[in-house]
Amino acid sequence: MIRKLEEGRADTSVAADFGINKSVVSRAWKAFQTTGTAVRKVGGGRLRTTTAGDDRYIILQVKRDRHELASAIAQQL
Repeated sequence: MIRKLEEGRADTSVAADFGINKSVVSRAWKAFQTTGTAVRKVGGGRLRTTTAGDDRYIILQVKRDRHELASAIAQQL
């Protein structure tokens, strides 16, 4: 995608080639121009608050007692 934009093609024609919205192309191009790379950043997003073990425990508790409140399960963690 970046190569086609560097060749001088329009955002709309590149978007049509890839079957995506032109805003996606323009954001990728803008990010490439500012950072010099087209690679996405690692580690974006919200941090987890429960571990994989906590998740398994929550599922086990819900299976044992489907009517237990979420607040009660949270207190047991």
